[in-house]
Amino acid sequence: MSAASRQASDLLVQDGKVSAVLQPGAGEGIEVSEILDASGLLVFPGMVDLHVHIGEPGKTEKEDIGTGTRAAAAGGVTTAVIMPNCIPPVNSAEALVRRAELFKNKSFVDFALLGGAGGESIDTIVEQAEAGAVGYKSYVGAYRSDRPGLLCKDTADLYQVMEKSAEVDRFVGYHCEDSRTIDLLRNRLLDAGRVDFRAYHESRPEFTESLATVALLEVARETGGRLHLVHMSSPWAIELANLYWAHGTCVTVETCPHYLVFSEEDTARLGPYAQVAPPLRSLETVDVLWSLIEDGSIDIIATDHAPGTPGEKVRGKQNIFEGGGGLPAVDVVWPLMLNEVNRGRIAAESLVSLMAERPARMARIYPEKGSLLPGSDADMVLVDMEEVHHLSADRSYTKHRDSAAIYDGIEIAGRVKTVLQRGRVLSRDGVLEEEKPVGAHWVRP
Repeated sequence: MSAASRQASDLLVQDGKVSAVLQPGAGEGIEVSEILDASGLLVFPGMVDLHVHIGEPGKTEKEDIGTGTRAAAAGGVTTAVIMPNCIPPVNSAEALVRRAELFKNKSFVDFALLGGAGGESIDTIVEQAEAGAVGYKSYVGAYRSDRPGLLCKDTADLYQVMEKSAEVDRFVGYHCEDSRTIDLLRNRLLDAGRVDFRAYHESRPEFTESLATVALLEVARETGGRLHLVHMSSPWAIELANLYWAHGTCVTVETCPHYLVFSEEDTARLGPYAQVAPPLRSLETVDVLWSLIEDGSIDIIATDHAPGTPGEKVRGKQNIFEGGGGLPAVDVVWPLMLNEVNRGRIAAESLVSLMAERPARMARIYPEKGSLLPGSDADMVLVDMEEVHHLSADRSYTKHRDSAAIYDGIEIAGRVKTVLQRGRVLSRDGVLEEEKPVGAHWVRP
């Protein structure tokens, strides 16, 4: 399947690559070692997930390489692009190389690494790209001790980061929330004794996304840097980004499955088990986000896979501000989106662009990843669009299954049947078949 069309084909795989795309039956007589029958199934390129949090090293209590990449392999994320906020964070060439070596020995899927870009790492941005960073992650606002080199404390930092990243033609993904305004609103709510889930939402209203986004867009417009707005939930902020894009600013927009499937009503039901940043929005906003996908205003879907620990979730029941935000998602993103195809929200062909081709292009690993063209890696997700099943947290490979409570019991039409990485079967029906890490580090100078 390409981004533009759907067609019946036979795929010939040799040495882990798609060697030919043939008309059905045209390959008869070609000697092959194995035939995988995908009759009646749709075959997608494996997902290139541009936003995956795995805490190793230093934060393995949340997710380690083994658990996180097993979940990816089970769910159809065949290339995981890893965020730099581990301990110590990836904010130098040396740190990036060390982390790549760590993943090479433990990852069950292919991976690429993001570097860290902030006020303390401006001088290392170029060398991180030279060491293999496919892009950068950064935050705006108040400094936190566990993110040295990943934070821009003011617009001067933003300007210098975008200048340097433009030199190496790498995108910088920014978390777009105005932290100082959020701090003000949260403190007012705490002073009023508010620690309920609605207080969390009230402390992070949609306009705090717009506040952060405007400054980023202005800096990107001036510097010519590649700005990527991550996990966007505010339609107005997305529309601002598209206004700047229409006038020549290099900006891309990402949203996540939880903003397209769930709403603040789920936070009311589940409290900290549906807690993310930015928070889930209203049902009306969910509808608008789908319209922005339909008109092309949103470029990619990524998971922001980030399970919280049981302790964080328990604390959040008593005080939502002490809860740990974040949801696991690499093993459920395909079924959630397939279900939306069956609901008529989106065409199956569009998922190729949003979940495979465009993120692969952004990470500079297309067409090896994100496509099923001759010469591409044979990373495939075979799905049965008609099979109805129920998601189950008990079947997740993530380290903290209770963090997946938001998905538990959901009825889904559309199931991932088989996941292949470079031609070898990783999983069937969500159950891992590969017993040892087979992931490779993907990077292009």
